[in-house]
Amino acid sequence: MHPRFHEELNKARIADLHRRAERDRLARASAQTRRARRPYGKAPGGAAGVVTRRLLIILRTRSA
Repeated sequence: MHPRFHEELNKARIADLHRRAERDRLARASAQTRRARRPYGKAPGGAAGVVTRRLLIILRTRSA
């Protein structure tokens, strides 16, 4: 193969690697922003979840 072809193929491979790296970087950033950020020890659902769980516990104890 002609040396010029090798140079062009290498340029194309490098460009492809850069595109893949950018795509992967954006995918990782997107996945991180989708995750719910919450302080350590806090239950998911916030205050409404806590109230609901407590209400269910109270109702179960009364009906038993």
